[in-house]
Amino acid sequence: MQSLFQSHPYSTRVGTLIERVTDSGKLAIDWTIVLEICDALGETDEGPKEAIRAIRKRLTSSAGKDHISIWYTLILIEACLKNCGRRFQAQVANRDFLHDLIKVLLPKHNPPIQLQTKILFLIKSWVDASWDVPGRRDLEKVYTALRRKGVQFPTSMECKTLPPPQQAAPVSLALHFPKKPLF
Repeated sequence: MQSLFQSHPYSTRVGTLIERVTDSGKLAIDWTIVLEICDALGETDEGPKEAIRAIRKRLTSSAGKDHISIWYTLILIEACLKNCGRRFQAQVANRDFLHDLIKVLLPKHNPPIQLQTKILFLIKSWVDASWDVPGRRDLEKVYTALRRKGVQFPTSMECKTLPPPQQAAPVSLALHFPKKPLF
């Protein structure tokens, strides 16, 4: 098997599905594909790692350009966390993944308020979850660093009726992030 670091993130079955389900050309996320991804993650030991590589690729390539793709990616992450267990949770708690997720919030990407709220809510909910996974400390460090910077985390009520972002003219919260990584 070719090393995961040598292949393109979308070249695996899971990667291809993630690329399809997070495509902003669709009017809504395709839940059939989301469930197929959740099933596929449990089929191999590498499934969660392959998924996070493809998710990171989508986040980094879409930041500041394609807010809908990022929105679909966040929905996918939520679904996988609820359905794919500890191995996927460990990948989400990974420092490199968290760093890429936080980059989406940087003012240079001018993320719409919906994306900012959703990402911050997810981070808070992950900290509140009782995950016992490697990387848990990295997750807590990110949360603590953001709080120290004055970032306020939304409540679940603020996120329940959150509409998907539009592609044009986002409103920024003007969050101040350090140039160095948070952790």
